[in-house]
Amino acid sequence: MVGVTVEAALSLWDEVLENVEYRTMPLSVTVARDYVLAETITLPHDVPHFNKSAMDGYGLIYEDGRRNYIIDGIIGAGVVWNAQVPLGHAVRIMTGAMVPTMCDTVVMQEQCKTDGHIGSTLEIQGQITKGSHIIYQGEDGRKGLEVIPEGTVITTAVQAVLMGLGYEMVEVYRKPRVLVLTSGREVIDPGLKLVPGKIYNSNRVMLQGFLKDLGVVETVQYHVTDDPVAYDDELEAIIRLARDCDIIVSSGGVSVGLYDTLPKMYTALGAKVLYGRIQMRPGAASYGAVTPKGQLIFGLSGNPGAAFNGWHLLVKPVLQRYLGREGQLGKVLLCSLGEGIEKKNPFDRYVQGSIVFEKGRPVFYKNCSNASCGLVGLVTVNALAKIPKGVNSVSGGEDIEVHML
Repeated sequence: MVGVTVEAALSLWDEVLENVEYRTMPLSVTVARDYVLAETITLPHDVPHFNKSAMDGYGLIYEDGRRNYIIDGIIGAGVVWNAQVPLGHAVRIMTGAMVPTMCDTVVMQEQCKTDGHIGSTLEIQGQITKGSHIIYQGEDGRKGLEVIPEGTVITTAVQAVLMGLGYEMVEVYRKPRVLVLTSGREVIDPGLKLVPGKIYNSNRVMLQGFLKDLGVVETVQYHVTDDPVAYDDELEAIIRLARDCDIIVSSGGVSVGLYDTLPKMYTALGAKVLYGRIQMRPGAASYGAVTPKGQLIFGLSGNPGAAFNGWHLLVKPVLQRYLGREGQLGKVLLCSLGEGIEKKNPFDRYVQGSIVFEKGRPVFYKNCSNASCGLVGLVTVNALAKIPKGVNSVSGGEDIEVHML
């Protein structure tokens, strides 16, 4: 099977996503963190919706040359002053309090010589300017202004803004329920004794962790042994678990090996195959399909390093769009190559490594090992450098395109 490039695979997923029915729901702002807004937020009122004091000080009507004012009262935050403030008079006012409509200036407390008591006189020290220290109605934004676009990920800061605007509920995109599958008779859980021929299951926690990074926490996990004797029982389990899932992400079992049975199981789900191989290294063993119910299926290599690349290049950009975000590969940065890379590349190669800054310039250093089965080196990976198909040597110091993760 020849396969398609990463770019071609993403284009196929774009076509699929055009027909996806994006489900939304109302959700309390207090629990909406990591969800994606399904509506554009506009200001329901002017912000602020009244003139307020920017300082602790005294509100008054400015008169050129006047230095002394009689204090008529005190206004705390949340208090509305309904009386008049005549010429030559002032009211003591706290930060954030509503400035009386007739007052056009606030003099900060540090410029006033007074005991602050009602009925006493204050003397202004130094120069003041008419209109100073007032935050005017609508200064932050006028009613109807679009301030948070649809597709915005709700962070803590966004929650604070929504609450500050008085939003109790917002419309968000529903998060998918994901079935995470790992495969292989050689795979065992940590805690069990490591014997010859066995490896620990790192892909399960990696895939569930990547999903959590996107805010997807509703996952179901199942391990397929690929043992022919267990095939029927495992197929029945997958059919049952897949009923209530929107997306399936698997690792292993999608290459051309004798025991790579996941594609056959996906066929039993009615899956329409988009691609069965990707023209890239590492991670060529990749699979993409859609079921008649609209479920998305991503099959990644069982090798940790290859699965890592497949997630970032194929799965993450698609799921970002599925979640209502703008889905795209990591931002591309032109970096100087820290050391040369020589490797035959019949397909595009995505080299794992890290970006560091030297003398103010980004430099990319490849991992000590870039084998598809590489595991330990993933600790420091923060970028993937793309070496195009047919380029078999890149020298140290040469500029190279790097996808930031």
